[in-house]
Amino acid sequence: MNNPSNQPQLNLNDLHLLHLIHHHQSITAAAEAVNLTQSTLSRRLQAIESELGVQLFQRTTRKLSISSAGKQLLRDTAAIPNILDSAIQRISEDFLDAQKQIKIGISPSLSLAHLPGIFHQQSNLQPEVKIIISQPSSTEIMRQISTNKLDLGIVTQQAQFNNNVHTLHQMLDRFCIITPADAPAPSLEPRHFRKWALQQSWILPPSHSPSRHIIDDWLCEIDVKISPTMELENFDLMCQLTALKTGIAFIPKRALTAFPRKKQLQHLTLKQAPERTLSVIGPQNTIVPQHISEFTQSILFS
Repeated sequence: MNNPSNQPQLNLNDLHLLHLIHHHQSITAAAEAVNLTQSTLSRRLQAIESELGVQLFQRTTRKLSISSAGKQLLRDTAAIPNILDSAIQRISEDFLDAQKQIKIGISPSLSLAHLPGIFHQQSNLQPEVKIIISQPSSTEIMRQISTNKLDLGIVTQQAQFNNNVHTLHQMLDRFCIITPADAPAPSLEPRHFRKWALQQSWILPPSHSPSRHIIDDWLCEIDVKISPTMELENFDLMCQLTALKTGIAFIPKRALTAFPRKKQLQHLTLKQAPERTLSVIGPQNTIVPQHISEFTQSILFS
């Protein structure tokens, strides 16, 4: 193809090699991954850098590190390999009778009780569709959605999603307080509740998490300051530990529905309780395949 503007060129194969080198942090390891010799890949990297006119990797006898220009190039092109893989997958599904699949990232802050609502009708409506589930952090889910590595993500609502992410579905998730079943129930009158809260051993989500920010904001509004004795991401484990009388916890109320020993717990329904928003997100500016759209529409969050 002619290049009348003399702008540097980079083809998909070369871009794939650059991402491999960065992933492996080694030309030798990247070469082995694509059945090339180390010298062949080194020469190809030199040719790419010569074409672009910038050094992408800084190489010494001991270390390979990416340059500022390399970081920018790989950051701005991170979605391209995944977009290509997705396009080939869609062609295989639509024209070559390959099994349809949906890659879903689910935040660790969702409890087991959320899963029936997510997958309630899937096996009946689309039993032939393969569901691939991963559970990275919410931040990593956002990144993988932005780069088209995941088809869907289910996360706690962030302050705002980036421009590469589109919200497809949402639900409100209200919190309650759980205590051991035989613990005296506190008065919810503000003055008595504050005194009681200060005397408890609290199990809370990690301080950096969206759920914890929501709980802290609610406690601030009612003028209660507590220091947790334990911080956990997993609400199912919080239920287990509370039943064992290790402490008391804030959990999403629906997390109780999947807990097998509910009789060992009591829950306090709070007026104007803290609540979070759960969001189903997908890549922005992409055409959603029908089987993914049908899956999203079948979710029974509320």
